[in-house]
Amino acid sequence: MIQFIEVPVAADDEEEVKKQMINMANVGRIYASPQNSRKSMMELNYHSINDAPVLLEIDLPYETLRTYFPS
Repeated sequence: MIQFIEVPVAADDEEEVKKQMINMANVGRIYASPQNSRKSMMELNYHSINDAPVLLEIDLPYETLRTYFPS
């Protein structure tokens, strides 16, 4: 069963936030943003075209984002 979550992703200019659907099976790690306590980082289980990991800056605190995932 495929499950999706909708999360607010910060754009490059950091002023714009857009909602993005993420397949929960593609989520690798989540961790608190080192620069901003109100944001989190999400690493996806696949790589971009230049073989770099895909990281998204999520506009949610880490503790809130963690509640989306069952233990």
